[in-house]
Amino acid sequence: MSSTVLDAAFRNVRPALPLTDRRVCSVVIDAEEDFDWDSPVQGTSQSTGHIRNFRVLVEILQAYGATPTYLLTYPVLQDPHAVAIIRHQLETGACDAGLQLHPWVTPPFGEARSPRTSFLGNLDANQEEQKLLTLKSAFIDCFGFAPRVYRAGRYGLSHETPLLLEKHGFTIDTSIAPRTSFAPDGGPDYTRHDNGLFWFGTRDTLLEVPLCRGLVGWGGSWAPPLYGMLAERGEPRSGMLALMARSRCAERITLSPEGNDITAMQRLVRGLLGRGERIFPLSFHSSSLQIGQNPYVRSTADLHVFYDRLSAILDHMASKLDFGFAPIADVPAMLRPAIRPAMTPAMTPATRPG
Repeated sequence: MSSTVLDAAFRNVRPALPLTDRRVCSVVIDAEEDFDWDSPVQGTSQSTGHIRNFRVLVEILQAYGATPTYLLTYPVLQDPHAVAIIRHQLETGACDAGLQLHPWVTPPFGEARSPRTSFLGNLDANQEEQKLLTLKSAFIDCFGFAPRVYRAGRYGLSHETPLLLEKHGFTIDTSIAPRTSFAPDGGPDYTRHDNGLFWFGTRDTLLEVPLCRGLVGWGGSWAPPLYGMLAERGEPRSGMLALMARSRCAERITLSPEGNDITAMQRLVRGLLGRGERIFPLSFHSSSLQIGQNPYVRSTADLHVFYDRLSAILDHMASKLDFGFAPIADVPAMLRPAIRPAMTPAMTPATRPG
């Protein structure tokens, strides 16, 4: 799905601006089944055993007052042991929970299972809605309340997703991966999207909280359009993108201990603070809590590095940069209310002010 089509999916887009200068980090975790990242559809085992390692994670997060939000897939909701662990944390206030829709493991099935159909944009609207309802119903059966936070698996938003979220009572979407294109695999292209928050919705007001991934470096304001142009040309320009990153002209960095060292994450946070950003979602996958389940944690050493990076960035944000921590569900109350523009053309995420 191109940026243009994606922009058209969001209706009545308005910038989401912070009420105060308070700096806030929200921890968002893709709590999902194990799968082969090189073959996410055919290589899915649906094992959720690593959820049992949440105890260590929660101890680290609680040391900083951080309450994670788990975005749960269908296999997790079908595992009684995983559900019991998460339910206990919900009851004690140690976590919050929402949904992540992996279409290849969420019934009803009927589409041809392939890498292309792992992106919701390649299913018809009825298929997407039925899978969303199945997932939502399973969540309610497990926890007794309706989910409000959503992420499309593989960041695979369709042009129907925003309307479906509004129709079925969600308030926050987290499905945009800025400066990233999944087009070669048949997914959406977010290359020209930044990581700013925005309101959207035709009747109710929903909040988009993109993945905290941005371009920082000495290239300044001209780096994003240059990066976008090179990225959209694909492989022939990949060497130029690598050069821009190595020279720190324009580094694409994600606020995540997966694949990003502490100094890189610090550069990202400083850069985004300098642009006026105040809400920072820190993200990673639950499979990083167990050796050998994803490309980021292949050994015992990798697991220790993961936890070290997580602790280091939380400590840096809390002790050096005066960040507080809050569940992502609390973020809308920290923003100025959305005011619909009167008699003006609809804005898109790529053209909004700010």
